[in-house]
Amino acid sequence: MEQMSQNELVETIRSIEHPEIANTLNELGMIGDINQNHEEKTISVTLVLPMMTIPIEIRDMLINSIAEGIKQKAKGYKLKISLDQMEEETKQKFFVLSKQNWKL
Repeated sequence: MEQMSQNELVETIRSIEHPEIANTLNELGMIGDINQNHEEKTISVTLVLPMMTIPIEIRDMLINSIAEGIKQKAKGYKLKISLDQMEEETKQKFFVLSKQNWKL
């Protein structure tokens, strides 16, 4: 299998849309570090949450969105997701966008 470049990986992940908000996870400030290790065949992504107390179901839905978004382009790679919490300024932007663009 040919390897995906770091730029392709970053662009792929940054284009993943939030399942319930009509914005990408990146636009919402939810994507942190993105790294891949070709030797270990791993992709590491930091998912930045507005608060660490969000329901597990929502957290898992976001993780699954990332996994689905890269699975075709990163076959054979294992996804590792770490969690972080948004800074206050990013959190305020997230809430404004989520209110404006909520799908449901």
